[in-house]
Amino acid sequence: MKSMPSSYKIKFPRATNDIVINDFSDTEKELLDKVVTNTDKRVFGWKVSSDLTPEEVGALLSRYSRTVKTGRELYLQEFYPNRSRGREFFKNWLVEFGDDSIQEMAGGIPISCEFISNLAVKEIEDGRIGASYIEKSTRYVPFDKKLSDGSFMYYKDEGIMSSRHGDAYIELMDGLFTSYSNYVTPMTGLLKEKNPIEKIKFKVGDESITIGELNSSNSHGLSEEDMKKAYENAIRANAFDLLRDYLPMSTLTHVGISANPRAYENMIIKMSASKLGESRELATEMHTELTKLVPSLTERVYGPHGNELREFIRIRKDNVAESVNSILHGVAPEQTQQVTLYDYTGKDSNNPNNYATTKIVAQIMHKPAEGHSKSQLLEIASKMTEDERKGIIAKYLSERKNRRHKPGRAFELVNYDFDLKGRIGIYRDLQRHRICTQERQDFGVSLGYNMRKEFEDIGIADDYRDKMKQVVELHTAIKETMPEQAQYAVTFGFEVRWDYSINARELYYVGELRTTPQGHPDYRKVVQDMVKSVEAVHPTVCEGMSFVNMEETTVGRLGSEIRMATKRKELEAKK
Repeated sequence: MKSMPSSYKIKFPRATNDIVINDFSDTEKELLDKVVTNTDKRVFGWKVSSDLTPEEVGALLSRYSRTVKTGRELYLQEFYPNRSRGREFFKNWLVEFGDDSIQEMAGGIPISCEFISNLAVKEIEDGRIGASYIEKSTRYVPFDKKLSDGSFMYYKDEGIMSSRHGDAYIELMDGLFTSYSNYVTPMTGLLKEKNPIEKIKFKVGDESITIGELNSSNSHGLSEEDMKKAYENAIRANAFDLLRDYLPMSTLTHVGISANPRAYENMIIKMSASKLGESRELATEMHTELTKLVPSLTERVYGPHGNELREFIRIRKDNVAESVNSILHGVAPEQTQQVTLYDYTGKDSNNPNNYATTKIVAQIMHKPAEGHSKSQLLEIASKMTEDERKGIIAKYLSERKNRRHKPGRAFELVNYDFDLKGRIGIYRDLQRHRICTQERQDFGVSLGYNMRKEFEDIGIADDYRDKMKQVVELHTAIKETMPEQAQYAVTFGFEVRWDYSINARELYYVGELRTTPQGHPDYRKVVQDMVKSVEAVHPTVCEGMSFVNMEETTVGRLGSEIRMATKRKELEAKK
C-alpha cells in the first residue's frame, strides 16, 4: 500500500489552527516509516535496523545540540543521502575532537522529544542511571527562529492560557524573545570591539600567534579565512552565552534520549506523577511510542506496579511540601555565596586532610592486599606519616597525561556536599553530571538576578531590568494558584539554589572538564570555586588535579574552534 503525504504539526491552547512544522511528501513518508514510529507527532522513536544503525541514530541524536532542524529533517537531508554520515560524524567529533558525551547516544533505545519546554526537559533529565540526553544548545543554536504561524518558540501551558494571566504571559514571552533577537547583533559587535581580531592570540600548534603573524611555517595548514571563521564562531557563541539570560523556561527545544527500558519506565512513571500537564502528556506520548518498539518492557508503566509507584510519588511530594511549608513559615532565606562547601569527609576531625587521605590510602591498599581486612588497612594507613600517605597517593595518580586519566575508585570514599546558588543557565550545564547527587529547588524569582556588565555596555540594561520586573510580577501572580506552571515564566538569568554532592573521583572529572577555557564563563567560575573550597580542607586530595584551569578567559571558545579547524585540515590532507 502506497504511503500518503504527512504533516508534522503542533498545537497550543488558544491557537486557531495547528502549526505546521514539516510537510513530508509520500516518498519522504515512505522513507521515514522505515526508521521512525510516526511522522506527525512531537515524540517519536527511532527503529534501529539495517536502515538505521546504532551508529547512525547516535550521530543523528547528537546533532540536536547544534542545529535548528528536526530529527526527521536531519534524517532526510543528512543521513539517508549519505549512509556513511554517522561514521563520519563520530570519526570527527569523537575520535578526532574528543567529544565524549556523544558516545552515549549510540546503543540505547532512541527517542526524540521535539518542541517541548526547557522546564519539561529538566524533568526528563532528572533521571540519572541508564539514560543519556542531548538537547539543543543555547550556545550554538540561536533561539530567534519563529514557528510557521509567526510566533516565537515558547510553550503555552493550557492552565496559564485559560487563566486571567494568559494575555500577560503572551505579551511578556513575546517581549523576551524580541529582546533576545534584537540584541544578538549589538552584542556580537561589542565583543568584537572588546576583543578585536587583530589583537587576538590564536593558539596554533605550540605557538600563540596573531592573524597578522600567520605564515606557511606556523599555520599548520590553516588559512587566514579559517582563523576568521573560528573567531566569528567563538564571538557568536559568547554572545549567545550572555543573551540566554533573556530566555524563559518555556523556551521550546528538542532533546534526544538514549536509554534502557528500566530507565524509561522510571522516567515515565515519575513524569506521569508530575503536577505539570506538559510532563504528564509527554509521559503518555513516550509510552505510546516505546510500546511500538519494546511493548513487553514498558507494560508495567500503567499497570498495578506503575500506578502504585506513581501514587507514592504524588503523596510523598504533597505530604513533604505541607510539612516543610509549615516549618519554614516566616523564616527568611539566608544570604550565601555562590559556592558553599557545607559538609565533607573528616569535617569534625582534628585534621580533615589526614582523615581523608587515610581513607583513600586504605582503599588503595585494599585491592592488592591478600585477605587483609579494611579495619587493618585503615589502622596501618592512620599510623603512616603524612609524607608516606602522599607517596602512595602520588603513585596511584602517576602517569596521568590528560583529564581522561581519572583516579581509581579509592577516591570515591571521600565526599563533598555543596550548596550552590547561581543562574539557572549554570544549573542546566552542571546538571549533566549524573554521578553526582543533585536536587534543585523550584525555578523562581526569590533569589533575584545579576546584571551583566555587557548589558550595560550596549545600553540594554534598562530593558533587561524592565523585563525582569515583569517576570517577577507574572511569576508571583501565577504562583498563587499554579505554583508549578509559574516556573515557565522564569528566565535563565534568575538564580536557583541546588544541592550538589560529589565524591573526590568525580570532582577530578568535573573540575578538569568544566574549567577548560572553552567552557561557559559562568559555570567555570562555580567549578573553580568548588575546587578551591576542597583545596582548603583536603589539599593532598587535590594535588593530582593537574588539568584544572584557574585562568580567566575572554573569547573562551576560540582555542577550541582553532583546534577543530586544524583537525579538519589534517583530515582533509589525509584524503
